[in-house]
Amino acid sequence: MNASASGSRQVVATHRAWKQWGNSGGPASRRRTEGVLASLLRAENVPLRLPRVIRAGLRFGDSDPLDAVLRALARAGCDDAEQLRTRYVIPVTPLLARAVPNAPWSVHVADAADDTVLEQALMLGLCTAFQFDPARPVLWTRTSLTRCVELYEPAGFYA
Repeated sequence: MNASASGSRQVVATHRAWKQWGNSGGPASRRRTEGVLASLLRAENVPLRLPRVIRAGLRFGDSDPLDAVLRALARAGCDDAEQLRTRYVIPVTPLLARAVPNAPWSVHVADAADDTVLEQALMLGLCTAFQFDPARPVLWTRTSLTRCVELYEPAGFYA
């Protein structure tokens, strides 16, 4: 065997030894945590705030969501879901919405007062999967009425 062949073997052997010894991708390196100390989106002396504004959600059990809400609307003496805007106080600015599947705080329709059900239904009817928009029409679908959401002020994330 010539010297160049044995030299290349030494380099490969040394490289293998270094690769095993210098591996920083192991589990110990993945357990490190780092707190965020600065942000380009806000002043450093202003604390980051994520205020939860409103939670909305209804549980219907075995009853049809649309039928249950329309019955509550009729018992309240309203002909149209848009009339609920004058009956309940709702946020005037758009909010971010986060869907919360199987939320424990959702209102059980069978046990709740019509006012509680209609207020929750109004909020849900003004929500999409990602946003609450008070300027949009109140749209009740089975999907929107069975969605539980938490609504946040967008300024809390970026200000």
